[in-house]
Amino acid sequence: MLTLRTPAKVNIGLWVEKKRPDGYHDLRSLFIPIELFDKLSFTIQTKGIELLCDEPHVPCDSTNLVWKAADLFFTYTGVRSGVIIRLQKEIPVGHGLGGGSSDAAATLVGLNRLFSAKLTIDELFSLALEVGMDCPFFLSPKPSLALGRGEDLFDLEIESFDLQLYLPGFGVSTPWAYKNLERLTNGEDACKLLLKALLERRYKELRKWLYNTFEEVVYRRHPELSNIIDWFYKEGAWFAGLSGSGSALYAAFPPDVEIVLPEGTAGCLLRVKTLEKWGVV
Repeated sequence: MLTLRTPAKVNIGLWVEKKRPDGYHDLRSLFIPIELFDKLSFTIQTKGIELLCDEPHVPCDSTNLVWKAADLFFTYTGVRSGVIIRLQKEIPVGHGLGGGSSDAAATLVGLNRLFSAKLTIDELFSLALEVGMDCPFFLSPKPSLALGRGEDLFDLEIESFDLQLYLPGFGVSTPWAYKNLERLTNGEDACKLLLKALLERRYKELRKWLYNTFEEVVYRRHPELSNIIDWFYKEGAWFAGLSGSGSALYAAFPPDVEIVLPEGTAGCLLRVKTLEKWGVV
């Protein structure tokens, strides 16, 4: 049996830019892995893919990205065997933290090790890209500038820092968020300034450049999320925003600030560190 842990990520800044001829949009974002992990265990069996999950609302059939990644692996390699995959979820589903893509990438890495298939990183990248645009990031997650459809990744040397995550307990559908976008944005200049401030640890300045194209549509449907952002800033946050298409929010605070959700507020807070790098282990 082989067991791996694989992290979540936050998008610090996300600009959805022009629509491409292939139907996707060009994106611009900073992908930052964080210390919040799912765990996957792989056991060889005679044939077939069997997926088990401790989260009852997660499908365990071919609609799950883990199952899809495993099927792609066996089809590509021609390995004549099967696998039982046990998935333990800590990354909440539908919160814009990349859990499904992370699990799929770990599946490709895990099966490559389990069956000694010796796929190259380029081969793994191509398979991950068939699963989803942000899946290749999780093959070797480290802070990255993501361009193109999210698959053009440029490594960044960003020191670890603390974040507060707000997990509201409900998800936001990414297809719904894209369908309801009212305007696209060009983030080239703002993203450069955002990145420069982050690299230089000038956290207070990030707020000036931080932007997420999905905020307008997501906050309109879920105004309680916008209220939490306002509350973060009232409590002294350096910067705060929506991760991906939501629903998770993040905020960075001075080290001496402790926060507790107002009484009666749904959801929970989780303090995490960002990762400078992570090999799926």
